[in-house]
Amino acid sequence: MRISFIIASVDRDQQLQQCIASIERAHEYRSDIAVEILVVIQKSKSPKVISMPHPDIVSIYYIDELGLSVSRNYAIAKSTGDYLVFIDDDAAVGEDFIDILSNTVLKYDNVKVFCGKLFDPVQNRPFSHLFYNNEGKILGRYDYKYFMGSAHVLSRDVVIGIGGYDERFGVGSLYYGSEESDIFFRLKASNEKVLYVPELVFHHPIINAAPRYVYNYAYAVGAMLTKNCINDKAFFFIYCWIVIEIAIKASIRILQKVLLGGIYNDKDERYHYSSLIKGTFKGIYDFLSKELKVH
Repeated sequence: MRISFIIASVDRDQQLQQCIASIERAHEYRSDIAVEILVVIQKSKSPKVISMPHPDIVSIYYIDELGLSVSRNYAIAKSTGDYLVFIDDDAAVGEDFIDILSNTVLKYDNVKVFCGKLFDPVQNRPFSHLFYNNEGKILGRYDYKYFMGSAHVLSRDVVIGIGGYDERFGVGSLYYGSEESDIFFRLKASNEKVLYVPELVFHHPIINAAPRYVYNYAYAVGAMLTKNCINDKAFFFIYCWIVIEIAIKASIRILQKVLLGGIYNDKDERYHYSSLIKGTFKGIYDFLSKELKVH
């Protein structure tokens, strides 16, 4: 078995080196597993030589286009691994990551898609409440939030079979995010099993997002859900319910903030619920009004 780690980056030299170093340590722990690391650097303002203890397993590419999905598709085309690990440039893996992944692949030979647990090493806690779950399970469509952007593994045949990432989604693209949720729903529509493996841990800091970031990400979520609702008509009601749930939960939080204040003010400052609602429905509207006319 050969594993390809794919990292897209934009001017994050220090974090990128730390990410690469963590993968190299994991490779040293299981040196019998063939590994390659493909780094795609987008529109770098000042390309630098990145020093690595094992340059023989690292390939660095510079592209002029901007877009997370564009970069990942570029790396997929260059990769030679049987399994592709997608990890953000500000994330890292533990020393035993490759050992756990190889054992998981051997144990579940009928599964070709895996996702792991995101853990914040700064605050020393899981990335979200979902990752307190230490039981592995096959994910249904409603479990899409387990499938995070920096914590999934796909077999090469599967990701090529579904056509890679939709380049309209992801940081730097038309829709700022949701590239991982889009590919998850497309995998489910293709009847692929997706296994959540809590032992497969990715370390990633939690970022306090500004209102504009929340709006942009919610905009992508709205567009992504609309796209997959149209393409996956048999599960129309699941996509509709996800939108309704987003709106209801955010509306309740806004109401709690107005009536009760206190902790709910703090929550609103972190999650920006009004931006979440506005972005989601704007994404739905724009996808319906623009994308459908084009296609």
